[in-house]
Parts: sequence; structure tokens; C-alpha cells
Amino acid sequence: MKDQETPNRRKLNLGIDAIGTIDTILSWNKLEMCFGNAFRFSNETKFEITKELALQQGRLQKLDSEKKSEKMSAFKDDARALSGKIENLIETNDTVALSSISDIVKKKSGIEIRAFCDALKALGSIESLSGSIRTNDLFRDINRKIVKILLDENIPLSLHVQSTLNKFMTELDRQLPETIFPPSNARYIEEGRIKILKDYLRGYLRINT
Repeated sequence: MKDQETPNRRKLNLGIDAIGTIDTILSWNKLEMCFGNAFRFSNETKFEITKELALQQGRLQKLDSEKKSEKMSAFKDDARALSGKIENLIETNDTVALSSISDIVKKKSGIEIRAFCDALKALGSIESLSGSIRTNDLFRDINRKIVKILLDENIPLSLHVQSTLNKFMTELDRQLPETIFPPSNARYIEEGRIKILKDYLRGYLRINT
């Protein structure tokens, strides 16, 4: 798929590289087979699907970053709490406790207790990522966006285990693992996926068909 085929691609903020990477991974023959031997997507539809999948990858990466920031947030809270306790200890002038802790800090870190306290305060004030992403919303939204593209192609869609839609979404997720469906330890993965698909799309399909 060449960039010049769709002029609007150059306006995308996520970058052509992200879309190109997804496009090299996808097997359109296998995806088209889900709708029948003679079915073919238009180049524009291929691009729209690829674009949404690239955006989803970016969202999932941000989600992973946010999860890491949650750990950082907990660490910051601990650092602030510990620095506060050390400052209280210094203020109360508990020489026995202060001397014992100072000796350990000096021995293990090579710095004085006040410098250690300052370091903790600095860790406690590090800015973290703002905003939160609800995991389930990401997978629901990508399903709905893909379905909207398919509906624009006038493809009849239904929700059952052997439906073309379920086959297509499952094949997409097989080619790009954990992009369409969230990670699952379900014993019967196909049944689990159709249940998720129904939860995401039942009302949406009813409104849009």
C-alpha cells in the first residue's frame, strides 16, 4: 500500500511508519476470506482499518505506560511518607534512633541522612503521566470503529460463533495479538471472544443496522 494512494495519510499525527508497520503484518487474503472467497476490500477500506489498528497500538502502548506510572505513583507516595518520617525524627532529635538510621544510610549509600531525605523528597515530587485509560474501553472502541468501517462497505453483520464478523475479528486478533480482544486465560477462547464481541457490539449493531 503506497502512501500516495490516499492523500489524507500525510495529515495523520500517528505517522506513516506506524500504519506501514501494521500493514506489513496484516494478511489481507486471510482477512478477506472471512467474508467469502470472492470478497475483496477496497484500498480505502484497507487503509481505514489499518489506521485504526495503528491508533489502537498507540493506545495500548500508552495504557502500558500508564500502568507503569501507577507503580511510580505508589513509589512516590512511599518516598514522600518516608522522607516525612525522617524529617520528624530529625526534629524530635531522637539521638539513638537517628544515629542508628544515619549509620545504616551512610554505610549503604555513602550519603548523610539529610541528603538521603532530600533524595526521597525529590523522588516524591517527580511528575507522572496524567490522565487514565480504562482498559475495556480500548477494546470496545476498536471493535466499534472496525464495525463502522465494515458497515460503510455495506457488509451484512451478525453476532454468532460462526458469523463472518466473529471470524474476521478473531483473525484480526490472531494476526495482531491482544489488539481486538483483551488477554484471556479462558479455556474455550472462541466462545470467550464471541461473548466479548456481543458485549461490545450488541446494542451498537442494533442502532447502526
